[in-house]
Amino acid sequence: MGQHWMQRVSDVFDTNPRNGNREATVWLTRGQLERDLEADLFVRGRHVCLDGCSGAGKSSLVITTLLRHQIPYTTVQVTRKMDWEVLCRQLISKTPGRSREVRATAGGEWRGLFPTGKLEVSFGKKEDEKSDHELWEKVVKSATEHTIAAAIAEQNCVVLLDEFERAQPDLANSVSEVCKILTQSFTSSMGKLVILGADDVYKKLYDAYSTLDNRLVQHSIPTLPTPQESWAYLRQGFRKLQKFHPGTSKYAHDGDEKKAMQAVYLAADGLLKSLTELGVEICKSVGPDSRGVSLAAIEKACSAFDAKNFGKYRAKFSELHRLAEQNPVAAAVLLHINNHGLGQIHDKGIIEEGLAQYGRSQVEDAILALWKQDFLVMTGESNQKIFLKNPSWAHTLRVYLSDPTKRKRLEAYLEMPFQMTLGIGVD
Repeated sequence: MGQHWMQRVSDVFDTNPRNGNREATVWLTRGQLERDLEADLFVRGRHVCLDGCSGAGKSSLVITTLLRHQIPYTTVQVTRKMDWEVLCRQLISKTPGRSREVRATAGGEWRGLFPTGKLEVSFGKKEDEKSDHELWEKVVKSATEHTIAAAIAEQNCVVLLDEFERAQPDLANSVSEVCKILTQSFTSSMGKLVILGADDVYKKLYDAYSTLDNRLVQHSIPTLPTPQESWAYLRQGFRKLQKFHPGTSKYAHDGDEKKAMQAVYLAADGLLKSLTELGVEICKSVGPDSRGVSLAAIEKACSAFDAKNFGKYRAKFSELHRLAEQNPVAAAVLLHINNHGLGQIHDKGIIEEGLAQYGRSQVEDAILALWKQDFLVMTGESNQKIFLKNPSWAHTLRVYLSDPTKRKRLEAYLEMPFQMTLGIGVD
């Protein structure tokens, strides 16, 4: 298989955070989500928190929006051991005397995992501006929240903090302080923080500084809601690679496209990360010489994806099974979420209303039990927003509980049969 072909596939189905402005890269517009994000980015003094399950496309959505509007930005990937000084090391440039070219070029081509831009912080007098490591160390060690806020405002750029669910409480407190300072002492049109995470990120920031109020807005990013959108995403990729597929091939039979859509949905649901990986596997299997992507190739790749997921999550089935047996209301909550979209963002109040026959306190206890199992995430100002921590795992459970043959395979690892069925329908 040619290297050139796999490079083309990697450009189209980019498994890193994507710049959707690139012609080669598949990008499915997400309507209102994109419009809401754009609107908040252009509000002076407003910071943005995007949370949602891992793989829902948060980083790609932000990067695509920033580059579309040629907004300069720099990215830091947060780690569990990161403190304030380590964050400053990632932010502050070691070459302070140079021109602004050391920052991410506005609208420049985005390659790799991160752009190269860094904040410039003054090292002192002009004659002292040199890339001296000792001087840089002193600046980093002495940098305060005010120092960083002033640099962000002066350079009028966005600082993108990714994987913020890893942030320790002290770092979350400092980041909240920077948000506050940027809305009062130092302001600029685009100087702001955009904070991404796959857990209770907004709750963590809000608890650190609740008076941020509407200066920090939350957008919770769901998975794609329908099988049709999952299929549309892959179709767009096949088209960019100039491959026929069951929806366009003259050799396809009636119903082949629906079968392909079903296979894709059962394998990857609406999780963009999983769909992208699936697209790579399908295209790798057909190679550069085939004129099209057949139904058989799609079904084979989807079957392998399903088998991989079962192996990955097999140990988790017994934990959730045990909880559902011990707490029937937890099973009812799971059924409610399944019926309203596994990968969507749920409101705790609506769940409580839908399960009113059990009583609010019982439902709250069940939600808390699922949270303790690491199955649910609760965020928002009062934990009112709920989403699945790992929709891929939950979807695998749903697939195996909805198919009698697969259900037997699942129950072979359990002490007793699952007393619950999660239906899955593909129209």
